[in-house]
Amino acid sequence: MTFINRNQIILLLSFISLIGISYFLSISFGENLAREKKVSKKIITDEDPIHIEEKLEIDFTLVQKYYLQEGETFTGALKQADLQDDEINDVVNIISKKIDLRKVDNKFVAGEDKKKLFSKLKLYEVEIQNSIYESLKKIDTPDEIIMEFVQLYSFDIDFQRDIRKGNKIKIFFEIYTDSQNNYIKSGNINFSEIILDDESYELYRFQSEGDEFVEYFNSDGKSATKALMKTPINGARLSSGFGMRKHPILGYNKKHQGVDFAAPTGTPIMAAGTGHIEFVGNNGGAGKYIRIKHLNGYKTSYSHLSKYASGIQKNVKVRQGQVIGYVGNTGLSTGPHLHYEVIFNGKRINPMKMKLPSGKQLKDKNLEIFLAEKERINAEVSELYSMN
Repeated sequence: MTFINRNQIILLLSFISLIGISYFLSISFGENLAREKKVSKKIITDEDPIHIEEKLEIDFTLVQKYYLQEGETFTGALKQADLQDDEINDVVNIISKKIDLRKVDNKFVAGEDKKKLFSKLKLYEVEIQNSIYESLKKIDTPDEIIMEFVQLYSFDIDFQRDIRKGNKIKIFFEIYTDSQNNYIKSGNINFSEIILDDESYELYRFQSEGDEFVEYFNSDGKSATKALMKTPINGARLSSGFGMRKHPILGYNKKHQGVDFAAPTGTPIMAAGTGHIEFVGNNGGAGKYIRIKHLNGYKTSYSHLSKYASGIQKNVKVRQGQVIGYVGNTGLSTGPHLHYEVIFNGKRINPMKMKLPSGKQLKDKNLEIFLAEKERINAEVSELYSMN
């Protein structure tokens, strides 16, 4: 039985990326975390040579991770990713040029790789130029941190209309490296701030006493999480707004009762809020379609999907931010995009202008603990600035 070492796994990843989406085969390793007082800061100023374009776009990178279980075949792992048979064959053919998959007895055996990891704090600050993704990648921000940052602010900020060239981003987060200072993985965002033309949004990581989940709160202790997300998709361009328009296929004026987000086929679509699947299936001109029933009279719908996420069916409960399907071009559609609707008490409303219920407000002991944690984080941020 052949063992696949770490270098071979890295080789696998580099070849899989050739077909457009990275599927990572990961093995768990025992983590011996060592706290190391190492911090760094990267700031881009107006004097840095950055290519500027007038059009501001939001880019993204899609990474999906799949874990091989004991006795599982490589092909079986690819099927978890909902790939078509011809796509699976392409992946297998590419990898087989470097690694003979027939000589591993239909399964991979991975040895335990124990590493001592070192925690490092990072403070990155950047002025947005062509795009959020591009601006943050110029200073080597991990993709996971960029995507988490975008999702944190998706409740309050319309990334297509609110963001302008010259706006600023600040992220204070953690990464883990090995003893040779090689990057291993990203940690948590402890603090983030986005500064628009006339206001700024600060968020602090905090877990309330007695709560199961960690949340993010503003300076006053109000949660960033709201009932519904304005944009249930990352990295997409708003291609058509809410209101009257000439239908691109039917050819006559018709009220557009949702918003369209143009994105590549296969881009993940998230549930805008927690709720139950009310309908899933083909729905005429909407093509492959999902509708979710939320609390307080709200429903959301998602049209023109290429496929549904695994396990998505009627009456299934989904949580906010969970991937429910993927962008496609089904039904009456001129190109891959998501048509997103918000329905309140039976009436379709503009998702970009809806007034969302505020998140929870910390009180009493939890507020007191949060304010102390906020001061601790602010002190760490100030320390980084003083080191510059």
